[in-house]
Amino acid sequence: MRPLGSTPLLLRLSQSPILRQSHVVRQSIRNSSNASYQPPTPPTPSNPHRAFYQSFGRPVAKVFLGALLTYQAIYWSWLKLESLEIKEDKNEEIRMLEGELKTLRAGE
Repeated sequence: MRPLGSTPLLLRLSQSPILRQSHVVRQSIRNSSNASYQPPTPPTPSNPHRAFYQSFGRPVAKVFLGALLTYQAIYWSWLKLESLEIKEDKNEEIRMLEGELKTLRAGE
């Protein structure tokens, strides 16, 4: 193994961190110059509606879906109760008519 002073100067310079860093910078400049130029776009003004829904979009959607599901559950329950009431009314009417029919047959 050679002592530190006996290594060639170019080898020592090529291993220095400063030269390695400049090599990386040259490479990134070379790579960026190959990319096509795109002019900077002017910043668009922020839309308050978009900002609101970016912040509160998910909670608003959850509340809306919760309200929709609650409404549907109550509506179906109401329809079921109403159909049971109508069915009970019809059964009562049928029993009344059957009783009337029995009294008419007994009178013959």
